[in-house]
Amino acid sequence: MILLSFINIIEVIIQTVEWISPFVNVGSAEQSVNMSSTVVMDVVTPVGVQLSAKYKNLLERFKKAEKTFCIPELKSFVFENAKQDVEIAIKSVLELKDEIKSNKPLSQFTSNGSDVSLWNQFLERQAQKEGNSLKWFNTVWLYVECYMYRRVRQIFELSSTLKSYDHYQKTKESSLLASLDACATLSNYLTPQLNNPAVEEEDTKKQLIKLLKLNLWGNRFDMSISLGSASAATSDPLTLVNQLEYFILVDDSLKIWSKLLDIRNKNSTIDFVCDNAGYELFTDLCLADFLVTYGFASRIRFHIKVLPWFVSDAMVHDVTWTVDTLKNAGFHSAHLPELGSRWQNHIDSDAWELIPSDFWTLPYEYWAMKEVDSKLYSKLCEAAMILFKGDLNYRKLMGEVNWLATESFHNALQGFHPSNIAALRTIKADVVSGLKPGLAEAAAARDPQWNFAGDYGLIQYDGK
Repeated sequence: MILLSFINIIEVIIQTVEWISPFVNVGSAEQSVNMSSTVVMDVVTPVGVQLSAKYKNLLERFKKAEKTFCIPELKSFVFENAKQDVEIAIKSVLELKDEIKSNKPLSQFTSNGSDVSLWNQFLERQAQKEGNSLKWFNTVWLYVECYMYRRVRQIFELSSTLKSYDHYQKTKESSLLASLDACATLSNYLTPQLNNPAVEEEDTKKQLIKLLKLNLWGNRFDMSISLGSASAATSDPLTLVNQLEYFILVDDSLKIWSKLLDIRNKNSTIDFVCDNAGYELFTDLCLADFLVTYGFASRIRFHIKVLPWFVSDAMVHDVTWTVDTLKNAGFHSAHLPELGSRWQNHIDSDAWELIPSDFWTLPYEYWAMKEVDSKLYSKLCEAAMILFKGDLNYRKLMGEVNWLATESFHNALQGFHPSNIAALRTIKADVVSGLKPGLAEAAAARDPQWNFAGDYGLIQYDGK
């Protein structure tokens, strides 16, 4: 995600919001970022500092990622009663694009969103800390990337008719629909295990570890990386998981298994901090069902976003829509409606709980959670284990710091330890920790872009 130019992401926003195109007819044009007011350090990003475009190696990567900006013209328009708000939104999106190109200072939020005061406090404190006004390419990548998505959301919040509109919803739904064959394959594998749980511990261990790895590779399908295109799982996931074994650079599956054995049949709670809707969310729910069915947890809590975020992140309506869709997907496999019904029962019985929170769409590193949102931190402390999914959660766990790849996962968490922590993530950003010596160098020798394409994965665990 760090490699994506912000202008490209704005293009994604425009392309994924169907109603924009009938009002805008913009031809292709070369885009450039005005860096005249930015002091760029001609050094590689130092170890132990947070990632920022003020270091030349990251700025150059940003420029290479920059592409032609083009708004395609679409024929359909579904918000005739919101024409004025649509026109204002178009103007606001294009103004935001210009702000980014001109490296303007980050402005305060003005909507009445529940998180606005927290965002504005953060912007003020960070500007004081850095001693300058915050600008797009002068401060930490994590902060400005989160800020950009929040600014986009504010455009809708300030409208009269589009306040509740999820401008990524169709893309997220298309991603799952295009992945239903892969979902069917996985359902055919999983459902017999749920209906007839294995008796032998060794069999249960093998099944659990396979589901962990299926869940890991589900994280490859991230629409903020595919520039807003519906990113679908089209291969056989059971074959793929075996083929990709070599590409897991850290595999703490056995440590996770060992902890799960300790908490089995003890009325435990396990928390998922979710990432993407679509196929990845489907694999989250598969793993969660296995954990409940086999007694590793009596309750699963899914922590999800309160607003459209990073194109494909899961919200409450994405979970409920997924379950409803599976109930009617019997033409792919009879097991899909069965899973949909099981999962609806889990939700109705409170065995599964969906918990949205403002904190997940704030720019803070997770080590700051205890101070910023003590209630959420206390809730996480109740869990026997927390599974953090995906790249953005990983970056926040690591504090967006350019760690040595060999730095321990424990140290890189910087004291954030509400419970036992597992992280499942395909690597799509610079930040990484916990690798054995030589692994990062070997991966880079095979592919200089090894830590951006999502081809390598991490399953990491740190006990409390």
